[in-house]
Amino acid sequence: MGEITSEDRAFARLALKNEFLTREQVKECFRQLRNEESGLSRFEDIAVQTRYLTNDQATAVGVAYRRLKKDSEKKRWSIKGYEIYGKLGEGGLGVVLKAKQTSMNRLVALKILHKRWLDDEEFKQRFLVEARLVGKLSHQNLIKVYDVGREEWKLYFSMEYVEGETVEQVIEREGALGLEDAIDLTIQILRAIKYISRFDIVHCDIKPSNIMLTSDNVAKLGDFGFVKSNIEVEVTEEGSVLGTPDYIAPEQAMGKDVDWRSDLYSLGITLYHMLAKRPPFDGTVSTIMRSHIRDDLPNLRDVNPQVPQAMVGVLAKMTAKNPNDRYQDIGQVFEALEAIKLKEKGKSGGVDSLRTNELKELLKLEKEKSRDRQREALEFKTQLNRMTKLFWGVAAVAAIAVVICLVLAIKVGG
Repeated sequence: MGEITSEDRAFARLALKNEFLTREQVKECFRQLRNEESGLSRFEDIAVQTRYLTNDQATAVGVAYRRLKKDSEKKRWSIKGYEIYGKLGEGGLGVVLKAKQTSMNRLVALKILHKRWLDDEEFKQRFLVEARLVGKLSHQNLIKVYDVGREEWKLYFSMEYVEGETVEQVIEREGALGLEDAIDLTIQILRAIKYISRFDIVHCDIKPSNIMLTSDNVAKLGDFGFVKSNIEVEVTEEGSVLGTPDYIAPEQAMGKDVDWRSDLYSLGITLYHMLAKRPPFDGTVSTIMRSHIRDDLPNLRDVNPQVPQAMVGVLAKMTAKNPNDRYQDIGQVFEALEAIKLKEKGKSGGVDSLRTNELKELLKLEKEKSRDRQREALEFKTQLNRMTKLFWGVAAVAAIAVVICLVLAIKVGG
């Protein structure tokens, strides 16, 4: 039996309303669609094949349907002060729309939470408080949050609209990223994590689809819909959790306290995805979450042999099950990734190798200069000590001479 979709029914209603089809023709098209007699899967195609509709008529009904759908969507998601242009995406937490903030005359990405998250009043209040906190942040590797509010049942926040594509879209188009590109992107997001951790903020949903790339390759971490300080993780239905199962930290999956090391774990899984073209675990939501809690990270070199063993070690430490076994200082992660990048550049030879050698020579010269400066400082200090001793020696002799003169003068006068 073929499946009749809501789009098929809407198309049929429009064609009937505009008298392009009769009720009998509509019934016949649905019958063929159900029985899969035509081999076609859309009402529109069957209506054209049976010559109930011309191509021009089908096109006209299709255009009218898409326009009505867009208008209906705008009306459903309308918020005062914003002009809705269309949907950018939809996830477990809410829908993201392209819109214009009319008061500022600027494009924004407008996120509106799904109704199913609004039954808990505490959640709503916490969302508003924490979203407003995020709105005060400013960093080149964060998508800026402009406005947070509530209208009728709709909780929303508007964000900087980035003209570009997500890391996930890049991977889907080009496959696994090169090592240097993956490290560069990871380092940029590390800077964002370091910045928000200063305010005790945990993003809790770092993944390739939440990292936007601008035209000049600047990575921007966005979608702060999950940002929280220890909000419990809830699984409400298959595929719908606070935090994305494919990238979720073990402590987050178990509903325990989270901190910046939880974001580090998710970034490590994201880095794995960038280099392997897919996340490390698959299956149902519950299966994936259990894997994050219990299973070792699959060896990346089994999927991508070009990745150096050092990267496997860094990933293992970033994604350790126990947060205390992960890096305890973001600076350590920077150093580990930069060391891999520098080593790989050296292996590549050519200009990169020359630059690496030049860098080493510069560092060597700088060390020699530093030693020379230290020697000069030591010599100066020694000379100063000598001069000080000489000064006090001369001063002592002069003082003695003055005393002798005074004694002699007293005797002569007496």
